[in-house]
Amino acid sequence: MSRPIGSANKERPFADALRIALRSRPLALRRVADQLLDKAEQGNLAYIHELIDRLDGKAVQVVDQRDVPIEQLSDAELYRIAASGKLAPEMEMLLLPPAKVRSEGSS
Repeated sequence: MSRPIGSANKERPFADALRIALRSRPLALRRVADQLLDKAEQGNLAYIHELIDRLDGKAVQVVDQRDVPIEQLSDAELYRIAASGKLAPEMEMLLLPPAKVRSEGSS
C-alpha cells in the first residue's frame, strides 16, 4: 500500500537504494523490463496486470451515486419527485417492482 496523499514522510529508502544500485548496473532495469514483457506476452495475467498498472495507472473504483438515501437528495430532486409523483427515468429503473399479491387459493 502506498503512502497517503499529502503524507509528510517523504523518505523512500528502498527506492533510493535501488537508484544507487541501478547507477552501477544500468542494463539491469532494462533486463527486468524485458522479463516483465516476456511473461506478459506468454499470457501470464499477473504480469499483464502489472504492465497495465505501470503504463495506465491502477484502475480506480467507481462509486455508484444513484442509490442515495432520501436525506442526501437535493431540494430540486425532492421537488421534482413531489411535483410529478415519479422519479426521473434513469432513477425509476432502480426501484423494485411491487410485489404480486397471491390469493389464498393459488400457490
